[in-house]
Amino acid sequence: MQTRDILVILVTLGGVLCGVALPGPSGALQPATVHFLMGLLFLSFLRLDLKALLRPAPGVLAEVALWTLVKLVVAPVALWGLAAWWLPEWALPVLVLSAMSAGVSGPFFAAMLGADLVRVLMVVVATSLLLPVTLPALVRLLAGAEIAVSFWDMFRLLALVIFGPLALLMLVRRLAPALLRPLERLAFPVSLGLMFMLSAAIFAPFGGHLLQRPGQFLLATLLAFALGLAYLGLALACTRLSGGRLEPLTGQVTLVYINNVLALVFAGRFLDTPSVLLAGCYLLPYYLALLPLRWLSTREAPRA
Repeated sequence: MQTRDILVILVTLGGVLCGVALPGPSGALQPATVHFLMGLLFLSFLRLDLKALLRPAPGVLAEVALWTLVKLVVAPVALWGLAAWWLPEWALPVLVLSAMSAGVSGPFFAAMLGADLVRVLMVVVATSLLLPVTLPALVRLLAGAEIAVSFWDMFRLLALVIFGPLALLMLVRRLAPALLRPLERLAFPVSLGLMFMLSAAIFAPFGGHLLQRPGQFLLATLLAFALGLAYLGLALACTRLSGGRLEPLTGQVTLVYINNVLALVFAGRFLDTPSVLLAGCYLLPYYLALLPLRWLSTREAPRA
């Protein structure tokens, strides 16, 4: 484990505690969550190889397609089936969380762990573009519920959160390349601050619920950790079954670091309290996953 891993975990858990203890000031940060994510992405992109992104190596697109299929179809269907059998009242929350696209903060963790940033970003883009189609279809087919998701609203959000930082990076590289080195030095401390505020904003609504219904909160937390382990286990299984053809960290990062912020938005708009609670509680394994992923990254040399 590296010192930076410990700092990320401590700072983000501090943000969670701040959100629970100070819901008023923390809640005021909620309108800026998209901007926090954009800042994280921009700082993660500073060392991105744009040529590799625009001209992927042979086999990369097939790998991206496979991880996209696993993320948007295989994982949600399998875990919904387990939840429907074991905890039927939590089956829909599990389905919605598991069916989310790869998280836009995934490239940040990919850079930390030494994963292939290009592959991870391509999976994030692919799953985000397909989500408005796959999520309503799965919810309707498996749970019999209706969720009206606008493809164009999702596309605009994607363009803002992902392509905005990419465009800014291209401008900085072309117009002010001398800024890149100072920005790289500041990237990690600034990212810590953004992650603290993001964590506080996400957990601001849950302080009252924790006091009123601690049992439900505890169950949601345990289920969130179980899902995190399941996502990681599925990534490991796919890598093993591929016979070494899949880059291990790409699957681990894109399956574990899901878009739980988007899940919170969907759950708050369309679904019930357990769905909102599970999406929020997933923030805990989201950050603590750095521990097993760092251990795995030291055992698996990333594919060049």
